[in-house]
Amino acid sequence: MQTPRFLVVLAAAFAGLASLFSGCASGPKPTAYAVKVELAPSLVGGSVDIHMIGANALSDLPKWQTMSVTDYWKPENRHLRDAEKAVLQFGPGKPNVQIFSSTDPIWSRWLSTGALHLVVLVDLPGISSDRDGNADPRRLILPLDVKKWPSDVKTVELRVQESGIRLLTPIKGT
Repeated sequence: MQTPRFLVVLAAAFAGLASLFSGCASGPKPTAYAVKVELAPSLVGGSVDIHMIGANALSDLPKWQTMSVTDYWKPENRHLRDAEKAVLQFGPGKPNVQIFSSTDPIWSRWLSTGALHLVVLVDLPGISSDRDGNADPRRLILPLDVKKWPSDVKTVELRVQESGIRLLTPIKGT
């Protein structure tokens, strides 16, 4: 007996839906990473502040990609005051290598709001030309999706240099 045409079409539609929904299961899987930050020798002894902010793609990321980094560091800036951030401070008597732990409680708050990116901002003396996104050497926007990093990466390593933030841990496909 031959299968009626509408049943074939219906089966194909269900197969398409099943494949669509299985694709959703492979969406981004954000995770908390330890972030190791080292100062370049030329910056040792000076004061350098680093702020890290978890950003979701819808409401946070566009703002952090285009915000003036120069304005961000002004004491009267609302984003500086309001951002839920992790802070590393380098200076005299402080270690030149610091680690922001993957177990810090702020990670659970960021991830609960759908954070898919970590925005790293550095108050670096001598650089004041504002650019969008990672084109500004004082800003580095990192993915938190485990699929973007090699499977053995648990710590993301950064170096702060006079010229800006440098990512030392390779991302997949780069």
